Amino acid sequence: MNEVESEEYIQKRFGISKHDFFEIIKNSPGADGYILGAIGEQLFKKYAENKGYEVYRIKEKPEGGNNAKTDEARGDFYIRKKGITENKWYVIECKSVKSNSEDRAGLIKKNSLITYLRKHSISRNPHINELYTKGYIGYQQVKPHYSNFPAFSWLRENPGPGVPDLTKYWHSEMDIKRWLDTFDEDAFSKEAYAELRAPVRLIQTHMPSQRIDKLGIKSSGPLKDEFNILCLDLFIRTGKHEFVFVNSQNLNAQAKSPNHLQQNYTVDILLSIDNYQRHPLLKPWYDDLDKCISETRPVPREMDETQLDYRKSAK
Repeated sequence: MNEVESEEYIQKRFGISKHDFFEIIKNSPGADGYILGAIGEQLFKKYAENKGYEVYRIKEKPEGGNNAKTDEARGDFYIRKKGITENKWYVIECKSVKSNSEDRAGLIKKNSLITYLRKHSISRNPHINELYTKGYIGYQQVKPHYSNFPAFSWLRENPGPGVPDLTKYWHSEMDIKRWLDTFDEDAFSKEAYAELRAPVRLIQTHMPSQRIDKLGIKSSGPLKDEFNILCLDLFIRTGKHEFVFVNSQNLNAQAKSPNHLQQNYTVDILLSIDNYQRHPLLKPWYDDLDKCISETRPVPREMDETQLDYRKSAK
């Protein structure tokens, strides 16, 4: 589509000029986020097809709304390797990273940021032990009230929402403070985090959907069985459309509701110290879809063709 065609399309589709269209998108975080999500899905589709998968898009909202989606198709795509004839598919859920994670974590205050970084660096081992113990205690408090309560299966080395490893950077809390003192106060503002000029960038998921599990527990967060693989597009924090993957069954569930995933998982913490380079992924995350599937062995499911979006056929 050339310049003239794009101008005509926007005028016809939205009734405004291209200039006004982009101004509105720029100043509308909701629309901006929706577009980034759509871009991530389309790029994942190409990524998977290049790896030899058949890819079919699942309806975003079937007749009757999102609740009309079948329990095993609450994702964005069905995929399977080309050449496989059995009706065995993986359901992929695509997400962008949370755009206001630093603000929500309270990192606009320097003292809070110091504490946060300390827990991921010089105090990481006691922090993960405390986090695991706290989660297990919460689980034990709820378990007696339900029969067939799933087992507690948090990763001991990376419990809760995840604890990225920053142990190589500082030797004391004073080292962290000295580093942060090299930044102007403005570097800790909401605007600085949004514009990616703050000292840190959190790579976190954002899955706020509310669900009721088979035990009758209602909580904010998807169910572990809704999809096989979560695909996370890191663009908002890295400036590149690169993906990481995780088997939903291997994520640490909510401590008091083991059938529910948590809303926010912390995959990595990028630092200006090394130009915001990504760190090696901790379990259960993967950089490669094939490796994620081959090593974690998600259980495939039958395709429900009533859930396919033929208007957006991904074949």
